Parts: sequence; structure tokens; C-alpha cells
Amino acid sequence: MSDANATQRMVVRGESDGESAFVARARDHELVMDDPEPMGGDDAGAMPIEYLLAAWSGCLDATVRAVAPDFDLDVEGVAVEVAGEFDPRKHLGHAEEPRAGYQGVEASVDVDFAGDVADDTLAEFTAAVEERCPVSDNLANETATDVTLQRE
Repeated sequence: MSDANATQRMVVRGESDGESAFVARARDHELVMDDPEPMGGDDAGAMPIEYLLAAWSGCLDATVRAVAPDFDLDVEGVAVEVAGEFDPRKHLGHAEEPRAGYQGVEASVDVDFAGDVADDTLAEFTAAVEERCPVSDNLANETATDVTLQRE
């Protein structure tokens, strides 16, 4: 891929499906989102904010596998657990603070390497994975947003 063609525009579209559910389409894939019953939903799918964690976990897996050859590492398996502290009060209109999103997020990535990996190599590899993971980048850095609401 040349630098001139490096940028890709990603598009996801969706529509409400009832009072609380939302169905999004990313290419030919369907993502169903809903709030749990205690938050007024029907629990028909994961919450959008949970999809953010799912996206991060999948991206970390893909990035581990993409970066490994650069370090001459053979990856046999990857298990990822991500978590974040979320206070829904602002989202629900019950409070002005704290922020509407996660207060912080953390990831634990267990990589099954085919051979031994020295501590210094593992540290460099970990830094490269975090730096090259697009979802990590979006979580760690401010990304410009532009929301336009239109009437039907």
C-alpha cells in the first residue's frame, strides 16, 4: 500500500430497533446494542460502551499478531481481558459529574509465545503493541468528533 492510499474511511450505519435497542452495520456485520434492564433497556445486546472494550480487546489481539513478526516472535495464542470504571449518572441525566465515559481502562494481554522471550524484548514488544493499536490510540489521545443532529 502506498502512502497516498493509506487512509481508509470506516463507516458504520445503524437504526433504532424498538425503544432501547440499536442495530448497527459495519460492512456485512451486524452489531446489536442495548442497555441492561436496570438502565431501562431490554438487554438485547451489549451496551455501546461495552463494545468499546470489545473493540479494544480485539484490536490488541490483532496488533499483537501484526507486531510479533517485527520482533521475530511466534505467537501461538492470545487472551485479552479489558475493564473500565463507568458511572452512568451523567449519561442518564442524573448528575453533571463525573464524565460520561470511562474513568479509566486497563488491559491484560496474555500471549502464548512459541519460545522464550527475554524481559527487555517483552517490554519493547508491549510498548510497540500499545503504540500501534488503533483503538489504544483512540482511547489514549483526544480524537476530534463532529456530531450533527437532523430531523426526519
